Amino acid sequence: MTMIVIFFSLLLHNTILFYPLFHPKIVFAQDGSPQTAPQVEISRNDYIQKLNDYRIKESQFFVATEQYKQIQTLAALEDAVKASKDVQLARIDTLTAYFQALRDTMVALKGAEVTKKSIQVHALQTTIIELEAVRAQIIKAQDRIALDNTSTQYQSRNVAYIATAYSALSLIKISNIQSATDQLGFITGQVFDQLQASSPSATVLSEKQRSYDELSRTIADIKTVLVAVMKRVENIDQQNSFNSSSYSQIVDTLGQGFSKLQLAQSFLKEFAK
Repeated sequence: MTMIVIFFSLLLHNTILFYPLFHPKIVFAQDGSPQTAPQVEISRNDYIQKLNDYRIKESQFFVATEQYKQIQTLAALEDAVKASKDVQLARIDTLTAYFQALRDTMVALKGAEVTKKSIQVHALQTTIIELEAVRAQIIKAQDRIALDNTSTQYQSRNVAYIATAYSALSLIKISNIQSATDQLGFITGQVFDQLQASSPSATVLSEKQRSYDELSRTIADIKTVLVAVMKRVENIDQQNSFNSSSYSQIVDTLGQGFSKLQLAQSFLKEFAK
């Protein structure tokens, strides 16, 4: 028997894709409009449920295939084929739920340039449609040969799925920091305007001006980092080469902007006193 391959290198657990997507965001206000935020939560919970189901089906598949290898009967083969079909369906359902959660997050995203956001939403929707087509093929498959073919088809597209996911995750991270930075700049301006309206002494005004300038420079530094990272993401997208390594590099670089954002937040607290 040709063993049905379970190729699941798009690691759907907390340490790779799930964590970056649903880790709490650093923002000054609620991220996402009240109309869209509930849908993100719904799709997130659906993904978790599908992932748990996949893990159960995967365990059952391994048990069935090990049993077939030990007893080598037609009945055991039938059980292994059924388990293969179940786990492939669970895998596709999990991926579909994952990309739906990404899509809903993207739709609710603030801070993203409209065209880039639209491109990502379209790419995620296209992936969802493709996964639904693959699911239909798995349902039609009635024997191990057909199921081997559906598994092979999935493998051939796995790199593309990974690239789509990491590209979307990158834009989400960039946009979250961009949104927080924009809000930081807005609040800083408001605080300074209120200060000037209060007719402070020349000494206080001079001190606050220096603080305002430092905050402004920090905000400008963050935006410089974000522009550079966005260009890097665009280059990777053009080469269609997004993978875990390139995504990790993006995250590491964004760490510089995030550190400056935290610094600017502390500056703002002092500035507002």
